[in-house]
Amino acid sequence: MLEDLNNLLKKIFSNEETLVFAILLIIAFFILFFLGNILTPFLISIIFAYLLVGMQKRLEITGLSSNISLVLTYGLFLLLGIALILWLAPLVYQQTQSLILEIPKWVNSSMIFIQNIPQNYPDLVSSDQITAFLQSLSGQITDISQNFLQASIAGIQNTATIAINLILFPILVFFFLFDRAEIISGFLKILPKEREMLRSVWIEMDEQLSNYTRGKAIEIVIVGCAAAFTFIMFGLEYIALLSVLVGFSVLIPFIGAFAVTIPVAAVGLLQFGISFDFWLLIGAYVLLQILDGYLLSPLLFSDAVKLHPVIIMLAVFVFGGLFGFWGIFFAIPIATLIKAIWNSWPKRIQ
Repeated sequence: MLEDLNNLLKKIFSNEETLVFAILLIIAFFILFFLGNILTPFLISIIFAYLLVGMQKRLEITGLSSNISLVLTYGLFLLLGIALILWLAPLVYQQTQSLILEIPKWVNSSMIFIQNIPQNYPDLVSSDQITAFLQSLSGQITDISQNFLQASIAGIQNTATIAINLILFPILVFFFLFDRAEIISGFLKILPKEREMLRSVWIEMDEQLSNYTRGKAIEIVIVGCAAAFTFIMFGLEYIALLSVLVGFSVLIPFIGAFAVTIPVAAVGLLQFGISFDFWLLIGAYVLLQILDGYLLSPLLFSDAVKLHPVIIMLAVFVFGGLFGFWGIFFAIPIATLIKAIWNSWPKRIQ
C-alpha cells in the first residue's frame, strides 16, 4: 500500500518543478482563503496593472517608446478613474439613496394593491388567504429591513477602509506597472531554474486571459451604454444605477443577467404598473440580453476562454462558495488557470 502510494507520488511529482509548483499553489490557496479580504486591493491592482501592460504594448506598436507608452497608459488610467469617482460614482450613489427612500412608498402601494385583490378578483383569492399572506410578508419585510440596517451600519464603519483602498489602489497599480520587471525577477528567484511547465502555463494563461479581460471590459461598456440608451428611451428612473448594474452583470456568467433582471423589472413595474410600456421595457431588456449572449459575446470571446459552459457554471458556484463575491468575480480566470496547469503537467501522469 505504502509502496503504491509512493509510486503514485513519484509519478505526480516527477521533477523538482512540479513539486515546487504544487507547494506554491497550496500556499496561494490558503493565503487567499484566510487573507483574501485583506489582500483584495493588492489582487485588483495586479489585475489592472496586467491590463495596462497590454495597452502599453499596443501603444509601443504604433512607434512610441516604452517610457512614453508607460506614462500615457498610466495617465489615461488616472483620468478614467477620476472621471468615474467624480461623475459616475456620485450619480449612482445619489440614485441609490433615492431608490432606498422610495422603497417604503412602494411597499405601501403594493400592500394596498394586494389588500384590494379579493374585492377586484373575488373568484381568484379569499380575504383570509390575503390576510395570511400579508402577515407572512410583513415578517419577511421586517427581517429584510433589519438586515439592510445592519449592512448600512457595516458600510458606514467600512467607509474609512474604502477611502484608504481608493488612495492605495492607484499607488499599487503604479508600482506594479512601473516596477514589474523587478517584481517578476524577484519572484522567479524562488522558482527552479528549469521552468518549462511554468512557462507553458503562463503562455496559455496570458493568451486566454488577456483576450478575456479585454473582451469583458469592452462588453461592460457596450452593454452598459446600450442599457442606458434603452432606459432613456422609456424614460425609466434610476438610469445610471440600473445601467451600471446591467453593465457589470456580464462579469458573473449566466447568473448576473438573471439577477439584474429583478431590479430592472421592479423599477419598471412600480413606475409603469402592469401596462403595455412595462412589457415593452421587459421585451427590450430581454432583447438586449439575447443580443449580448448570442451576438456580442461570441464576437468578443470566440476562442478567448476555451471552457465548456457547464465548467464555467461549476467554477462560479465552487469558487463563489469558497471566496464569496470575489470567488464569483474570478471564477473564470481561476478555472482557466486550473485548465492550463492540467494541460502543462507532465504527460505521463494524465
